[in-house]
Amino acid sequence: MTDTMTPAPQESQDSPQEEQPTTPDQGNEAPESDGMEMPEEGGLPTFPGQKLKHKGEEAKFEKLADDYVVPISDQALKEWAKTKDLEGFKQYVVQVACGMYPTFAPQIQSGLPTRVLLDPYIQVAQQVLGPVMSEPNWSDPKWGQALQGGMDPKTGRPIPMTLDEWRKFLMQHPGHNWEYTPQAHDRAQQFVKALHDGFEGRAGQ
Repeated sequence: MTDTMTPAPQESQDSPQEEQPTTPDQGNEAPESDGMEMPEEGGLPTFPGQKLKHKGEEAKFEKLADDYVVPISDQALKEWAKTKDLEGFKQYVVQVACGMYPTFAPQIQSGLPTRVLLDPYIQVAQQVLGPVMSEPNWSDPKWGQALQGGMDPKTGRPIPMTLDEWRKFLMQHPGHNWEYTPQAHDRAQQFVKALHDGFEGRAGQ
């Protein structure tokens, strides 16, 4: 989790969030809150190599920030831990997460942690690119496109990509270097073999 400065604890102020369009949860579509159950405590997806570094009271707050993929500095974490107001902190990270991931705001507000919503995109990235060893920077266009690279045909607003769209994007965007992966190498070999077999077949006629 990136160590960035966040404000000290303050009263949570409910600010109205503009409703964002969501996409159906149909196999290759981005997840939606309808029909999804909250995972049991401790059952949230984890990122490879993900390690929480605090203990005691601070660990509870760090885990909550991590569940919503909200960066927080050590100093801010210590200040929040002193308050022991875990519910107030949850309201804070939910509000921050809605601002950081606006296309997921309705689902986050309904109670789904951000990490649950991001997990399908991370899983697809690992299938296409191989192990992803650090938390993606979702503000980087090569990753953030997953969250707002789709378009609602009715409103024209950005929505999360379907998982099929995301898979194709990973293979085409130069920043992901898919052409250097074992999967790309295997596909190239299969293509060359198919050409060779086709040529041999025609030559033998």
